[in-house]
Amino acid sequence: MDKKWTVLVIDDEQDLREMLSFTLMNEGYNVLTAANGKLGVEKAEKEDVDVIISDIKMPEMDGITVLGKVKEMKPGIEVIMATGFGTMETAIESLRKGAFDFIHKPYNIDQLIALIIKACETKKLKSQVISLQQMDKLKDEFLSIVSHELKTPLASISGAIQLLMDDEGVDEETLIKNNSQENQKLLKMISRNADKIRKLIDNLLDFAKMESGFWELKITDIKMPEIMDDIPVTVKPVASLKNIEVVMGTSLSGQKYDCEKLLFKGDMDQIGRVVVNFVTNAVKYTPENGKVCVWAEKSENDIKVVVEDNGKGIAAENLQKVFDKFYRVDQHLKKLEAGFGLGLAICKKIIELHKGKLWAESDGLGKGSRFIFTIPVI
Repeated sequence: MDKKWTVLVIDDEQDLREMLSFTLMNEGYNVLTAANGKLGVEKAEKEDVDVIISDIKMPEMDGITVLGKVKEMKPGIEVIMATGFGTMETAIESLRKGAFDFIHKPYNIDQLIALIIKACETKKLKSQVISLQQMDKLKDEFLSIVSHELKTPLASISGAIQLLMDDEGVDEETLIKNNSQENQKLLKMISRNADKIRKLIDNLLDFAKMESGFWELKITDIKMPEIMDDIPVTVKPVASLKNIEVVMGTSLSGQKYDCEKLLFKGDMDQIGRVVVNFVTNAVKYTPENGKVCVWAEKSENDIKVVVEDNGKGIAAENLQKVFDKFYRVDQHLKKLEAGFGLGLAICKKIIELHKGKLWAESDGLGKGSRFIFTIPVI
């Protein structure tokens, strides 16, 4: 067997439990046992169980009740019902409630093992089907996002070109010579939206390379100021639109951090990409006249970089989701900003490739957020 399957035997007869445990372990299974239905349900909840063999007639909790509770709690577990007093009505009731199959006592061991093998194969097939369904759903979601995000800037480009052509009678030479203010606005719109498409495609290709393992880091010696000094200039166009102050080397609480002597090895372009992404996101999710702070320090054997803001904050249940593919916390902002929702997923991949860690913190909605990563000092 490729996988060592776990079978839980629930029976109030000790001799039967011991016999089945010995037999199934010799067949290569992990075996757990429970002396009654209540204990069996508790064990099924705590342990990673694949198949249950449950007696029907038991004290405290009968097998039919066990079946119902298990299927409600962990529907992926396959349950084989067993009894020495079975009737057709009992068998039908078990099957209706989700039992995999029904077997009579005393056991025919060959028949029981054949049932267990069949149950394990069924569980494996169901798992593969669920995985394929999840992949299919992800594919559909991806295609929907791609078509939407590329369609918007392309429509702007097409519209601007059409206006230019209409104004000039589709005379390319005249169009080039004409330098009117209105035409300049349209040309800037074309350039801006073309740049959006380029960035979208670059993100998409980069993420695909990272996922497939074809991404190679260009490792060099890095001085932290080489990354930090470029941040204010890079994000100034975005921050100035909302009058957001971007402060380097100081936390929101006012504590100063000197990164001049922080040295480490890594891909400078990609680490810079992560910091810029963090800061840009902080600006996006911070109201006008807000504040974004960027600082770094040496923490034990790591370099720690923190980007914190006094913006919208993140609900506790979303702190892990923000690094998922195609995810955005603020769905309203999603409509306003182009992107596949891959930015933070790419950041996560970059830091993982550096053998580092990345996470988000927030005290709740309206209380700002902190995005943090650490990289080992090699």
